[in-house]
Amino acid sequence: MFKSKDFNLLAGLSIGIILILFAGVYTSPTYSQKTAILNSIIYFLATVFIASVTLIILWHGFKEFSVMLAIILAMIISLLGIKAGLIAVFATYIIWGFVFSIELLLAHNGVEGAIKWFKKHYKVKSFQIEFKIFYPMLMVMHILLEIIPGIIYREAILDFKPKELYKAMLGELEKS
Repeated sequence: MFKSKDFNLLAGLSIGIILILFAGVYTSPTYSQKTAILNSIIYFLATVFIASVTLIILWHGFKEFSVMLAIILAMIISLLGIKAGLIAVFATYIIWGFVFSIELLLAHNGVEGAIKWFKKHYKVKSFQIEFKIFYPMLMVMHILLEIIPGIIYREAILDFKPKELYKAMLGELEKS
């Protein structure tokens, strides 16, 4: 399936556990037993989801952030369910994407505080990863800050060149 034997083992164990639990649902004689096993499946899948999100974030380099997100996500899922967990992940992406985009635009326009913020929080590799992840949010910010006001106030719309933003910030990060 994948190149990593550890991942294959983990995926196989997860699928095996789910299949065993579904066999328990199928063979349970009472409704309460079936309900209890179905709840076990839901909690197991919630745990796998939390672990997956944490590993994905860790893989992308957000070590401190991933631990905080995993704890908060675990609390949200345990209290409100998996749908609320998905909403929390989506909201986190939107919020951090807006922060990243605004800081990047400020840094590109020469705001010294934004440049210092990037140098404090990012290395070249982590910036490259986050730039790719939050690229859609850069487009949303361009629409919200340039295109819509340009249409409303009938002003000229500036060209948006994300490659310039990317290269300029990489240059700043490589200096430090």
